[in-house]
Amino acid sequence: MKKLFLFIIAFSILTWSIPNAEAGKIVVANDEWTLGDSVLSGHISPWESPNDAGVFATNVASWFTDGASSGDFLAYSTNFGLTGSNLSNAMTTAGYNWSASTAQTFNLATLSSYDAVFVGGNYLDNQVLIDYVSGGGNVYLMGGTGLGGSGSSEAGYWNTFLNAFGLSFEVEAWNGVTGSMGISSPHPIFQGVDSLFQAHGNDTATLQANNPAAQVLVTFQGHGLYAVYDSSAVPEPTTMLLFGTGLIGLAGVRRKFKK
Repeated sequence: MKKLFLFIIAFSILTWSIPNAEAGKIVVANDEWTLGDSVLSGHISPWESPNDAGVFATNVASWFTDGASSGDFLAYSTNFGLTGSNLSNAMTTAGYNWSASTAQTFNLATLSSYDAVFVGGNYLDNQVLIDYVSGGGNVYLMGGTGLGGSGSSEAGYWNTFLNAFGLSFEVEAWNGVTGSMGISSPHPIFQGVDSLFQAHGNDTATLQANNPAAQVLVTFQGHGLYAVYDSSAVPEPTTMLLFGTGLIGLAGVRRKFKK
């Protein structure tokens, strides 16, 4: 009985250490090219078939807004991966308000006026993003931009934010994954998406393999390409407390019958 009680206490402490279940969502893309307009040599564009960038972008928007066909989104970046006309057109055509600008002060007050913020390629305060997601905001983060001059520098820069929610960029050189990668995932952000383009991004990873909230959804030859954090996948502390109380009750009944 004593061991069970100690286990429940430890489990409850662990549960409370998980980010608030009322927090928001995060989508992490390993590379900037996925949503960018730029055309590679050979006239291959991330927005040309069979790449499904537009579908992916609007799926992410829908997931962030819990299926709503409206919402206010800010791309706080000067990087081509988030400032192209194709991305803007896809979002506005789907009914979302889309703004790509870094003119506003990057703080919690600014971000809180948006349903989601798309970032990558610029130096930003990680703590602001942590507070934003903890308060229910949603973030799309892209790697592979060359921020800091190397893959390891870029990964290290974003990991304060990502680690707070059980995710990370691998601290290593860029992954070398280039081309249209086939997508096979049942997650809503990939519905109707057959392939997405990337060129030398940062591998995505999770800190704990059994964390239901943080998952790598798409991999290629051991490289994590797309990951998510979903706070709704974490049982609320009150639920776990009731579960623990139930276990104690069952243990008491078992002990009674043994006597």
